[in-house]
Amino acid sequence: MKDVGHKIGILTVVLVPLIAVFAAIVLLWNRYVFASDMVLLIIFYVVTQLGITIGFHRMLTHQGFQTYAPIRAFFLILGTMAFDGQPDEWAATHIRHHAHSDEEHDPHSPLEGFWHAHFGWLFSIDNFEDAKEYAPHLLEDPVVKFVSKTEPFWWFVSLFLPYYFGGWTGLVWGGGVRIFLTSHVTWSVNSICHTFGNKAFQTTDESRNNWLIGLLAMGEGWHNNHHAFPRNAFHGMRWWQFDMSGIIINCLEKLGLVWEVQRVTVEAEEAHHSRADRMRDALAELKQKLHDNVEHALEELHKMPKVQSMSEYYEATVKRLHEIREANQQRRMLKKQRMIQYQKEVQELLTQAKEAMRTKMGAA
Repeated sequence: MKDVGHKIGILTVVLVPLIAVFAAIVLLWNRYVFASDMVLLIIFYVVTQLGITIGFHRMLTHQGFQTYAPIRAFFLILGTMAFDGQPDEWAATHIRHHAHSDEEHDPHSPLEGFWHAHFGWLFSIDNFEDAKEYAPHLLEDPVVKFVSKTEPFWWFVSLFLPYYFGGWTGLVWGGGVRIFLTSHVTWSVNSICHTFGNKAFQTTDESRNNWLIGLLAMGEGWHNNHHAFPRNAFHGMRWWQFDMSGIIINCLEKLGLVWEVQRVTVEAEEAHHSRADRMRDALAELKQKLHDNVEHALEELHKMPKVQSMSEYYEATVKRLHEIREANQQRRMLKKQRMIQYQKEVQELLTQAKEAMRTKMGAA
């Protein structure tokens, strides 16, 4: 029942804003749109998007800076108004993403399909991480606890204010259309920024820098920079990489409202490039070794006598070896731990197949 309720909730968040978009199109067609509607859309889009990028992401998840409790609450409330989940759950799920980026336990890897990464992953409750494992420190955080417990109230506020200032059309644009845009832009960081763009830094995942998402998501689109330096409070690391969230954090720092702001030094960048070069060479060697071991295992299996009673076992073993080979070929980068696991599995599959054949031939 919990899983069913979760799916219904996600479906509501996906479909209701979409209906609002269709209603907005009808309003536009009939020229029943006011300047106040656009102002409400822009204001609520910007502030709730900043709640996600500054509050949920850079401040809470990665501790990119420290600030006073009222300011923490302010940004977390804005993030909650984006209908993107409770702050502790959001942070825990994102920490899990970084721990397994583009790997098996990544909740939203595009390796399982672009649309899975965009919003398909949302429909499985297993993809949402409890803070107990990945962010236990947030469970006793009084600000986080307050915002999480009052989440429905902030949902109401985020819809009531557009209606109060703009009536029903204000609700459509500042409420429904705004939620549609903030949701899909946020989800695009998971899908587009792990599929399209360039890599300024060598990482063990498919994170990319995408200038369009960088603009729309208040700087979050410089995603490869972020995966290279997760705690860095400034995702835009070059003058041409516009990062609205970083600009605001910088201004708050100058006003003395935030401190311990995390930055990447030139020395840290150079050290990262040096480590990346060594890592790339080591991983290329492991990748080739894994390829050779899979080919050797397949050759050994093909040499074995074909016993009818073992055909299913033989086919299953060959199928798994082909899956490992395909994963090794498709992924431009595989993490060292995963390749070592694959190496071990290939050896175990071959050993088990040989032992099973000896046992079968001995019994015969």
